[in-house]
Amino acid sequence: MNQNEMKRSNFPKELKGLRWELFRACEELRQASDRAARKELERKVNKLRIDLGWELLDRGHYEYGLALYSSLPSRTYGSEKWNGMSRALTGMGLYREAMDLLEKGLKSYPESYALWVGMGALHAELGNDFDALESFETAIRLAPEDDHTALFNKVQVLAKLGCYGDAVSDLKELIEREPWDPRYWIVLGSCHLDMGCPEDALKDYRMAMKLWQEDPTPYEGGCLYMGIYATYRTLGMLREALDIAKEGLKRLPEEDPGLYQNLADAYNAMGWPSDAVRVLKKGIEIFPDDEELKEVLKDIEDNMDEPEDGRKPPILGLLVLLALLRKRFGKGAK
Repeated sequence: MNQNEMKRSNFPKELKGLRWELFRACEELRQASDRAARKELERKVNKLRIDLGWELLDRGHYEYGLALYSSLPSRTYGSEKWNGMSRALTGMGLYREAMDLLEKGLKSYPESYALWVGMGALHAELGNDFDALESFETAIRLAPEDDHTALFNKVQVLAKLGCYGDAVSDLKELIEREPWDPRYWIVLGSCHLDMGCPEDALKDYRMAMKLWQEDPTPYEGGCLYMGIYATYRTLGMLREALDIAKEGLKRLPEEDPGLYQNLADAYNAMGWPSDAVRVLKKGIEIFPDDEELKEVLKDIEDNMDEPEDGRKPPILGLLVLLALLRKRFGKGAK
């Protein structure tokens, strides 16, 4: 896909300003005749390709991101190019191709922090947790002083492995360095919830909510609302759980299918299965490929068909908890 095709296609509107900046720089480069000016414009164009490409990958627009990173010159931007392309391919499920690019990149740039983070993220995606930890440890040794991506990604693998003590210790270090980042508080809340400390989890999530509201980004918001909901359910605070489920879905109706599960679970637990079915059907309209929503819908509808004395108790939010656990903040490093 070339830049003209990106211009004509259904490009994410929140990034159109950055896209037009890239188009203008490309046009200036096309018209420039002075050699020094051309070199400066080439650097500007490639920097914009990297920035826009990464923003696209953050939002799941992998084909667009791949197109931009593929256009980078290998000779001068090899590390950035292989890293961005591999992340795009990983998002597209092309894991073998992504691994090949990372291995190729690390042969040429063995000290590349970004490529080691990318390798760790790919191993984590594939379930190779110990290989992921090894890659993140290498990245941490190479990390710039102000970049904590590798450490944060390591934390998430530790939590997945059940090494909560180590994960919490690293999270507290991250919070000490950057106390304003809601992601750290969200994952800390998830760890405390898994450790059987829902009261601590609720404190973490409330702090995360306070920080997130200062800069409400959709992805972190989806994880946050699912975490708070799961915590309220664990504490038996059903009314509060229902309220937070409604709020999350109202604010972020197209962000995550787990938010539809939140509200459906709350309605079902309140004894209102018809409302749960309505919410799930709406969620399936928004996320037609989400199999988990369809499974929950089937479970509730099957339960409604049972005689009242043979019905199963309402689902206890376990699917929502699992959805939360599967959420990852790891985005790699540029």
